[in-house]
Amino acid sequence: MKSSLSRVAEYEGAFAQGVNREHVLACADRIPPMPHAVLRVLKLLDDPDSDASHLAEAVSSDPVLASALLRLANTTAFAQAGVVASAEQAVTAVGFAKLRSLVLATTLRGMVTFAPADQLVWANALATAMIAQRLAREVAPSSADEVFLMGLLHGLGQLVLLASKDTRATYSQVLRRIRETHVDYVAAEVEEIGFSHPMIGALVASRWNLPPEVCQTILRYHDPMEGIDTPADVKLALVKLSDLVAHAANLGQPEGFPVDVETIEQLARWLGLDLPADGIVTVLIDEAQTQFKAEAHLWA
Repeated sequence: MKSSLSRVAEYEGAFAQGVNREHVLACADRIPPMPHAVLRVLKLLDDPDSDASHLAEAVSSDPVLASALLRLANTTAFAQAGVVASAEQAVTAVGFAKLRSLVLATTLRGMVTFAPADQLVWANALATAMIAQRLAREVAPSSADEVFLMGLLHGLGQLVLLASKDTRATYSQVLRRIRETHVDYVAAEVEEIGFSHPMIGALVASRWNLPPEVCQTILRYHDPMEGIDTPADVKLALVKLSDLVAHAANLGQPEGFPVDVETIEQLARWLGLDLPADGIVTVLIDEAQTQFKAEAHLWA
């Protein structure tokens, strides 16, 4: 599998006139580094010799991470034997895969301001992750936590663009173009900024040393699919479908954003989801809105 860095070089056709990959690299360079505690936790998660006590110590060094972990661990999904009071208990309760998602979700949340554009992007990222994980439990149960992470990070490039002073100033024009011409984010970004968020998101994910398959999903989730042939295709299709459903359910959907009913129905059929032949989109929207209302606060 090629790295996301090499894939950026192949995307010359996705650049507007006068813009090249150096502009993308420069934008990525403006992103603040990950907090030390986050880097430490992620490094420990990749270390086969680390255990819950090591991770608890690393998480406890950051009050924001520690409180988020305890909040998640004390939900009904995890706290089955009373109140979880310590970081080590919490790590054991939620598991390593969920801890990775929590750490990255907290990092992304820290990049979000109260500006409307930021709130739209965050809502869509969270909704996509939640929808993707739920659907994965039906068609690829062993990949459910990985797909959650992919869904959470699929819009990473948008947060990167919003975190850069130069491109943040332009992003209101992206939303204006969507509102007036009913195009999607990628088309509007290329017109207004010169490149799109999947490209910059994959680049930053690669710099964060995230797994190659995660980087590839960030880069390719917006591309058309011709079918599902591999396990990687299943994960990509789940993220793509979940993003489309989130927008259709008005979870992070900007005004004027098109709803692609045909692609939603096609992906649902390809994945073999247990849905009624008629009303696929309606059912998916209803389920997404119910789930988001019930669970979004866990990741706030």
